[in-house]
Amino acid sequence: MTNKKKTNLLDQARAKHPILLNVALMIVAAIAIGYIALLFVDVFTSHGQERHVPDVRNLTLEQAVAKLDAAGLKWDISDSTNYDESRRPGTVLDQDPKADSYVKAIRTVYLKVNAMHARMVALPRLTDVSIRQGMALLRSLGFKNVTIDSVASPYKGLVLQYTIDGRHVAQGKMVGINSAVRLTVGDGSIDITGPDAILDSATIDSIEEQNYQAELERIAKESRSNND
Repeated sequence: MTNKKKTNLLDQARAKHPILLNVALMIVAAIAIGYIALLFVDVFTSHGQERHVPDVRNLTLEQAVAKLDAAGLKWDISDSTNYDESRRPGTVLDQDPKADSYVKAIRTVYLKVNAMHARMVALPRLTDVSIRQGMALLRSLGFKNVTIDSVASPYKGLVLQYTIDGRHVAQGKMVGINSAVRLTVGDGSIDITGPDAILDSATIDSIEEQNYQAELERIAKESRSNND
């Protein structure tokens, strides 16, 4: 059949059944568009192309990246703020997706990496506060390595002095939260006589509470300034 005859037949069909012909053409166009869309989906999602996710935990970041590159996978660091002193700095702590799973070639493997050093904070006021208050301040900042020494003193439970990693560090100095803190606390074994006796336990508790609240306000103000 010649092109001219085909054109005539198409014109005749359009003249007799214009609606049906338009519907048929729309269906054909929809099928063609759907087929093309599926082709693009296969291309952009790498349909049927899966990659084995290697185990990169406990490797250095450099080693982990080399292993993921060799596997044909993309990577990104999801978290590098936490510091685990029991692990090497820069070590991969965890990964997502998990090791030995299978993912599409375009999938990104997210790595949780151990920080290069512990978080640094300003040292709070630790002297002339009760051991309870001093420990509360340290714990609120993240300190965990804290030891307590007891010495003879008129004031039971009062922090008299402290060291950071064996050194005397001034209040407000930046120190790592993994530092070893040693607090020297009075045991209340010395009986006070004379003018100092007017400082009874209630007065001392009141002074300590004021010092504690003032230190909390200082820490909060410093935190706001750092955020600004």
